[in-house]
Amino acid sequence: SSGINAEWPLRPGDMGLSFEESLENSPQFRHALGNIERELVQTEGQLDNLLNLFLQREEQFKALQQTNELINKQLEQFMVQSEEPLRTSLKTYTNAMQHWHESGDRHLEQVHMVLVEPLADFMQTDFKKVEIRKQQYHLALIEQQKSCEEYASCKAEDLSRLHATSNNLFNANYNLTRLAARYLLNLKTFFKKKDIFLTSQLSELITTYLTHHQLGSNIAIEVESHRDKLTTALVGAKARVDQEASELREELRKKVARHERIQTMKLLNLQLYDLNLGDEATKTAAKLKEFTNVEEIAPSAPPPQMKGYLWVGEKSPLLGYSWIRYWCFIKDSLLFLQSVEKGEHKVKLSLCQVKSDSLNVNRAFCFTMYTPSKLLILQAESSQEKEAWMMLIHKSIANAISQHTENQFRTTRHNDNKTVSNTKTELMLPLSVLKDLHEIPGNMTCADCVKRKPTWASLNLGVLICIECSGVHRGLGVHFSQVRSLTLDALSDEQLNMLRDVGNETANKVYESELGEKRKKYRLRLCVDTTASW
Repeated sequence: SSGINAEWPLRPGDMGLSFEESLENSPQFRHALGNIERELVQTEGQLDNLLNLFLQREEQFKALQQTNELINKQLEQFMVQSEEPLRTSLKTYTNAMQHWHESGDRHLEQVHMVLVEPLADFMQTDFKKVEIRKQQYHLALIEQQKSCEEYASCKAEDLSRLHATSNNLFNANYNLTRLAARYLLNLKTFFKKKDIFLTSQLSELITTYLTHHQLGSNIAIEVESHRDKLTTALVGAKARVDQEASELREELRKKVARHERIQTMKLLNLQLYDLNLGDEATKTAAKLKEFTNVEEIAPSAPPPQMKGYLWVGEKSPLLGYSWIRYWCFIKDSLLFLQSVEKGEHKVKLSLCQVKSDSLNVNRAFCFTMYTPSKLLILQAESSQEKEAWMMLIHKSIANAISQHTENQFRTTRHNDNKTVSNTKTELMLPLSVLKDLHEIPGNMTCADCVKRKPTWASLNLGVLICIECSGVHRGLGVHFSQVRSLTLDALSDEQLNMLRDVGNETANKVYESELGEKRKKYRLRLCVDTTASW
């Protein structure tokens, strides 16, 4: 109590969530929001328990008052039967006790009025507002997921349905982001208001105790001084909370307005470039130009830390493609796929390929990613988002390979004071490992021609090739074939495992499955030019 002054910070701790996260509605935000909702339930239970304890205290106090009245009546009987000075002493005592009991009745009424009733009203009003906003948010979340699934399931050629479902998805996203932000604002305001409410009612409760105990308590002055300091601090705290609430509302307004402009621009881009709107195309282009002129709108090029939702399809032998919506972003040459239901998955991009074809999947805005273990079909919300994701993934693949090459160079270069031999090449792979790779079926000859004991490899394809064919592969680009030397380059365990798992024979059974005997005859006539065209 002695350390409390006018600067006493009544503001509760930060909840750890921003309005940007509520507008994105990412899995991290929904997970953190679930923790806050559990904390809200816990707070409700604590306040409800506090209310029940005060109600029990009232019943116990009433029972104590009845007991004290019986004691007084018994003392009055003793007073009639007693003589002086006991009678006077008993009368003085019973009068004091009666006055104290009357003060106790008033104290009980005041406690009920300043704490029990406001606390019950707080539970019925403020908690109810938060619960209503919570129900609205979760209903909007369900509606948004439903609209998202309807939009994603549209066939590419069904433009009218794509147009209708894109509008529904925009409205659902718009409603969800507004409710998510307002829900977060209600939660922030509630937790701040809860502390102020309890502090305010505690200040009034102190006043009732002062009135109740001032007959014989010298501590009343100290408590009253504490109450005055608390009241002063409370005034300052209320002013700070009002200022913070005003700043939060202004921040929310700006964030929501910017997010709405971005979402509107995405919708207009979709309608202008991906849907055949006929006469409405001119109006849509004008609207798009108006929104593009806003400085806060991001440029069309993909940002370095692009993130968002993608539908990911994995093919099952019996059930076909199963589609799951993931929150996706790229970090440290890894593609992160996050879902509340499925958890987190990571895809190492240095061993992947990405192509714009969708393998006859009848969905709009799809592209394909080839990984060492499986094939993934990724679906964006528009053609521009599709191109942006593909551009970013291509760039990340190139950066990952470039970084690996740079690290490899640093580990293999000699010190400046050492002499480098020009007549002998040091093998980066042990001879035993190179021999094991050649013993894999098909690896004794180049995957593209008939040359024996190839010493180069395509890491993402998992095949061994000769030095002439390696030049052809390099010309295709790293997004098609990632070429490394088995004798000059250092390979990671993951890259070696890729070569062991595939091999030339297995790869050619796939790539040359429809050629049969024609491939054997063609392989004998290969040269650099024919290999490139092949």
